[in-house]
Amino acid sequence: RGIIVSKAALCTTNSIVALDAPVGTGICPCHPNPCHNRGTCEISETYRGDTFIGYVCKCPPGFSGVHCQHRCSGPLGMEGGIISNQQITASSTHRALFGLQKWYPYFARLNKKGLVNAWTAAENDRWPWIQINLQRRMRVTGLITQGAKRIGSPEYVKSYKVAYSDDGKTWRTYKVKGKDEDMIFRGNVDNNAPSANSFTPPIEAQYVRIYPQVCRRHCTLRMELLGCELTGCSEPLGMKSGHIQDYQVMASSIFRTLNMDMFTWEPGKARLDKQGKVNAWTAGHSDQSQWLQVFQGNFDNDTHRKNVIDPPIYARLIRILPWSWYGRITLRVEILGCTEEE
Repeated sequence: RGIIVSKAALCTTNSIVALDAPVGTGICPCHPNPCHNRGTCEISETYRGDTFIGYVCKCPPGFSGVHCQHRCSGPLGMEGGIISNQQITASSTHRALFGLQKWYPYFARLNKKGLVNAWTAAENDRWPWIQINLQRRMRVTGLITQGAKRIGSPEYVKSYKVAYSDDGKTWRTYKVKGKDEDMIFRGNVDNNAPSANSFTPPIEAQYVRIYPQVCRRHCTLRMELLGCELTGCSEPLGMKSGHIQDYQVMASSIFRTLNMDMFTWEPGKARLDKQGKVNAWTAGHSDQSQWLQVFQGNFDNDTHRKNVIDPPIYARLIRILPWSWYGRITLRVEILGCTEEE
């Protein structure tokens, strides 16, 4: 009556290194190779949504995505605020001016402005460290560091080590490739210019800890972590960039200030980081709708708040139902993900 033969049985090899080939076609899904950036295609009984795929791409360091199409080097949220203050801790905090001026670890954000604009370890801290809890395992591919001025004098970290952990208790120090030797990264040479280092291979962990080794005056630091979600499916889909156009964004209602058309807070303005006098969507009414799952929202009007949808949504339309709010229902947003074809 017929014989069922798996795709893997019909392929001459179970893996192939990509040479930026188009998506696999034919009876063997790895020929031609669908993986980009020298990713390795492996035969697998894999489903994406309800669609049979038949392969997975194993990505080289620095790349992510279903087909290794994304460079895994985006900021993880120190500068932008996606990483909250509570996620940043340190071995100590420097206190100046009789304890009135405190250089807390959550000030260690790249390009932070102000009089107190960085983390500084306490003077008597012989083994200082600062760590970030990413709240889930992520792929970390690099680190940008920056010093600061304190009381008019430049301070910065000249060199540092990096450790990582999945539980915040058991730590592994990043090693020199092929050796059982701690890697010492070169840091900054002044208080303002950023200095970047990449992790090859990348770190996959929930916690990342930086150990300053040599500092100018005090150990003072601003920084940003670079990387991506382990799935690689966390690219901005176009609210901020405008790739998602105004006509694609709809809402249940809109608000007009003083009932004037020129001050209409329409849904097309609900774009992350949008500027101007009218720079967000505001609902015309403050009411609730039923909600299947509640995500924690914002706590102020400017800081980003990121929520991970796990398991991910496979859909063509996304509707956000505000459940609680401060003042009026007002929103700027970006959607993260990837296309199913990728």
